Amino acid sequence: MSAVTDTAFDTLGPTLTVTTEPAEPAGGDTVTATAALTNDCLFPLKGAVLYLIDPGAETATRTIPLGGLRPGATVTRRWRTTMPSDVAGDVSFTAHAVFDVRGRSSDCARAAKTITVPYTPNGVRDPYRTFSTADGSQYGQFGTQLAIWAGGRDLSGGTDEKGVIYLPGATSTSCMVQAEVMSLTGSDNPVAKSGIAIADDLTDPAKGGYAVLTMSAQYGVEFMTDSDGDGRLDTWAGGGGSSHPCWLRLVRSGTTVTAYTTGNGLAWDEVGSATVPSAGGTGDAGVVASAVNTNYPGTTIRSVFDHFTVEAS
Repeated sequence: MSAVTDTAFDTLGPTLTVTTEPAEPAGGDTVTATAALTNDCLFPLKGAVLYLIDPGAETATRTIPLGGLRPGATVTRRWRTTMPSDVAGDVSFTAHAVFDVRGRSSDCARAAKTITVPYTPNGVRDPYRTFSTADGSQYGQFGTQLAIWAGGRDLSGGTDEKGVIYLPGATSTSCMVQAEVMSLTGSDNPVAKSGIAIADDLTDPAKGGYAVLTMSAQYGVEFMTDSDGDGRLDTWAGGGGSSHPCWLRLVRSGTTVTAYTTGNGLAWDEVGSATVPSAGGTGDAGVVASAVNTNYPGTTIRSVFDHFTVEAS
């Protein structure tokens, strides 16, 4: 793993840094993190408050009032925490300072010590299941993140080669499936793709209800469905530019499936809507990835997903 110190602060304000001991902790390690706030201003800071945020946390683990800070003064605070044991990607120990300058409105400084933990295939846990029709498929689960390594040829038309992590029996006739596609790496192929899928049975799409929404490496979103129940994706909508991370959503209402996408998880844009007449009652939902290799067997891609959810609607 590698460690990067990322320090950000107001150019007219103080300097805030974060360090850790050990410098490059591994998953599960007990870590002592140190936040150091130095007032580089020519005037005192008033009402300084330090917020210390553990890896993976969205709110402060500790809130420490510091009071005033004279010019040139440095104050340090340490906190002990634990590196998440089931984690990959960038993991940050973060400090956030809020303060008043000469009694005026609040300003802030923020810094983080970021540890980059490699993604390695470690399988998935219940209730998830895996399935593959592509060579080189491997899987991983890291906290709320899911990862698929997969080769394979196309994910539409006459072929259906992909790696899948899925929840069996998770969908109903009225439901919403969504996930954030964090990244897609490992291939120069512009049509390599990953995203979300539903079917009556994702291990055998010919049983009906097959629909897929993906983000390709370069050619934007692709919404594909099976219009005749033979298990092959034969309708298409989408296009545009590709940008990761990207949120994808499939909404099923009876035999109608509508696809949406967003870059921020807030304002959703409709990609398309299609009838999937073979859709039955309950079915499977999952995340999928395919390298779409033209020179078989070609390369293996890795796609990372987060916030995969299935909800009744």
